[in-house]
Amino acid sequence: MKAGVERLMSDKMNYMAEQGHDITLVTYEQGAHPPVFPLHPSIKHFDLDTRFFTLQKYSLPQRLWKMHQLQKLFGKRLQQVVDEQQPDIIHATTYSLGLVKQILGLRTTAKLTMESQVSYESELKETIYKGRGILETLARRYDRKVLSQLHRFDAFFTLTKGDTEKWRQHYDHITVIPNPLTRYPEEVKGHDKELRRIICAGRLVYQKGFDLFVQAFADIANQCPDWHVDLFGSGEDEAMLRKMIGERGLEQRIIMHPATDRIYDEFQDSDFFVFPSRFEGWGLVIVEAMSCGIPVVSFRCDYGPEDIITDGKDGLLVTNGDTKELGEKILWIINHPEERRAMGQAARMTARKYRKEIISQQWIDVFSSLLT
Repeated sequence: MKAGVERLMSDKMNYMAEQGHDITLVTYEQGAHPPVFPLHPSIKHFDLDTRFFTLQKYSLPQRLWKMHQLQKLFGKRLQQVVDEQQPDIIHATTYSLGLVKQILGLRTTAKLTMESQVSYESELKETIYKGRGILETLARRYDRKVLSQLHRFDAFFTLTKGDTEKWRQHYDHITVIPNPLTRYPEEVKGHDKELRRIICAGRLVYQKGFDLFVQAFADIANQCPDWHVDLFGSGEDEAMLRKMIGERGLEQRIIMHPATDRIYDEFQDSDFFVFPSRFEGWGLVIVEAMSCGIPVVSFRCDYGPEDIITDGKDGLLVTNGDTKELGEKILWIINHPEERRAMGQAARMTARKYRKEIISQQWIDVFSSLLT
């Protein structure tokens, strides 16, 4: 459970390369570090060595000046790669929103496309500087300037219907393509035997809402004394979560583990998955859990869960941030084993449509249509 976006992009690139497409990966802060996930041997990789992350150590005036210089260098080096490779399509993500001017300014006949991998609000500088006076005002103006250029792209992609409505303020014809599953297990363990184990997984950060889950489980813990939770993840909130768990006397009921590369095995050794995120760009881990034949209890957060889960069929949806309702839904699924198993079977069928070959082919089809 690491580097989710990198893994998803690698999966898509590898599939397209396997189908005979010529793929070039351009990064700009990778340096000499190898890609996090292996790439098909035919994929070419160029790094522009424009390390924007180093700017944080400078004062604001210095940072703005050095940012300008790095942006110019980025544009120059990217143009060199484009001249050499002569691509038909140049595809970027909204992580590069701050470089839209340079991407749109390329001298090329290639189609320019962009996809959003996170929620609209999380891409805005205004969100970062909310409530900080003049900085918020400047950030809002910056966002307005950047977003006003999006209409010049030849195509724009989002992961969810909900997020599409936000981006539609800046781009009319948006295509929704969800993220693919890296792996869909051909066989899974049966869940006829009750394991009395709940699983949670994700980065231990505010966004993922594990503090809300701890509150919810604390409210019902005495009503399900034989059940426990295994929580997999790492992050800045770990100490806070351990303190919360300890203050509620739940050390033996909510067991924290480091992030694992064997999360599919852990899903299959659990009865159901709880996804308490406050907000998301998609929620791939929901589909991963479902592919293992277990249902998901999730907040109706923006965005993702409502696109994936059909409430009462393959999981349960909860009013976003409502810890009382979350506890009630967890208790309901604990106390209804037959319905839980039926939901798990339905969840696995739901996950089938997100298999890598299905989603990746959607990308190939839409890219091909841009070139006809």
